[in-house]
This record gives sequence, structure tokens and C-alpha cells, in this order.
Amino acid sequence: MTALVRATGVGFLLFPELGALASVVFADPGGRWARAPVLLAVTPVVTALLGVLITRLLPYGPLAVVLDLATCLLVIRALRSPIVPAISAGILPLALGITSWMYPLAILAGTGGLALLVVLRASLAPAIPTAPIPTPAPPAASPRPGPWRLPWLWPLAVFLAGALVLVQLLGSHLVLYPPLLVIAWDMLADRDHCPWLGRPLAVLVVTGGAAAAGLALVQVLGVVPLASFLAMLATALLLRLSQLRCPPAFGLALLPFVIPAPPATYTLLTLAGTAWLLLVVGLAERLDRRRRQPEWNP
Repeated sequence: MTALVRATGVGFLLFPELGALASVVFADPGGRWARAPVLLAVTPVVTALLGVLITRLLPYGPLAVVLDLATCLLVIRALRSPIVPAISAGILPLALGITSWMYPLAILAGTGGLALLVVLRASLAPAIPTAPIPTPAPPAASPRPGPWRLPWLWPLAVFLAGALVLVQLLGSHLVLYPPLLVIAWDMLADRDHCPWLGRPLAVLVVTGGAAAAGLALVQVLGVVPLASFLAMLATALLLRLSQLRCPPAFGLALLPFVIPAPPATYTLLTLAGTAWLLLVVGLAERLDRRRRQPEWNP
């Protein structure tokens, strides 16, 4: 994809969350994302279309960000899609001021190519018969909570409000970088499927390291295939060393490849957004634990 960027000059062909999507579908061919190749290809394209439309109609601000995020979530909900990184595809035009209708087509080139590789891999890989493992059904009185329950709404609203204030104070949309909204959604609304929940320091170190690696490689080597390969490798090593599974970190490493002129403060700006999110998540968890504690009656 980086080679295509150099050949065509279309920078957003290298959709940052493509790294996150690829890392998951190749590492877990039986997972939710790999088993939905059509949604893998289509969901980010639909949110990208809506993101461009909102960017054309509204200036960057609270209304545009909330509307963009809400439409992305509605698309994911309507399609019953597990591809949550499609949020990033919808927010990226607003964050970078992308108004070209070529952007959704570029997203399709990336996600469609990835989906094709997933299908080819599934058709070529030998089927391994496995005995089904019986699992007990959950009690009827306590259904498994899903990501569409409303308790996540207030911490998400607090996070967005604070992040938009930081955007104004620090003077950059990169504080609210697109993969951060994916991280926020998983930590606040889809806690059952969030493997990095409960490890805030590791998340901060890995995301900061991935951002620094991506920025340094772009500044030294430029937008070339070797640089993107090394950015992915550095992020994978950070994740392995920290024993953390946080696919959006790959998006942080690739985002400098999409920004026309990534600022030298890119790492610090993204760290500020990540730190604010982790603070909100910690506060929400503490309040939730306090609410669940039984009252003591003397």
C-alpha cells in the first residue's frame, strides 16, 4: 500500500487502521473480523463516505465530531458489523480536512484488498477438524452485557468534551487522533472484548512508542515501503515486549504516513489524548466499583 501511495500520490491509500485490521485478521483467521470479509471491506468505506460528507458540510468542532462519531456507530450498528476500526475511517477526513471523494475509494482499495487476502487464505489453508466444545448457556436472568448499553454514554461524553478542550488548548486535531476513538469505544463500551483494559501504563507506553517510531521513520526515510514495514515491526515488538494486545497502536504508527507534514510534536499530542482517555476510563471504573459495593447497614 505504501508503494501505491508513492506511485499515485494519494496519501490516504495507506489508511492507518489498515495496520490494525491486518494484524488481527492474519493473527486470528477464525476471529470475528476474519469471518466477515464483506463487512471488513464495506464498513470502513461507508463511514468514510459519511466522514467526507460531514467534513464538506461542517467545520471541525464539537457538532461535527459528535455527528461524525454518531453516524459511524449507527452504520456499524445497522450493518451488524464487528469492524469497529471503521470509526477511524469516518473520523480521519474531519481530523485531516479531507474533502476528496477519492478518499472512500482509497479506503476500498485497502480494505477490499485485505478482505480478498483473507478469503484467499481461508480457501488455501487446510481445514483442521476440531471437536465442538460444549459451553453452558448463560443464565436467563443475567444476559451478557453488550456494547450498546447506555452506561458508557456519560464517560464517552466526558472524554469527548475534554479532548475537544485539549484540541483548542494545544492547537491540533491530532490530540483527538482517529484511532483514539476506537480505543475509547473498546475501553468504555465494549469492555468484554477489550484485551488492553486494566493496563493503562502499558497502553500509554506502547501507543507513545508506536507514534514516535512512525514519526521518526517518516522523517528519516520518507513515505516508502521500508519505512512502513519498520513502523509495523517496531509496533509489533513493543506489543510483544509489553505482552499487550492493542491493535490500534498500529494505526498510530501509520498515521504520520498519511499526514502531509506531520508535526514534530505528533508524539506528544497523541500522548496527551491517550492520557486523557485513560484518566476518564480510570474514573469511570472507580465510580462503577463504588456503585456495585453493597451498602453497609449498622
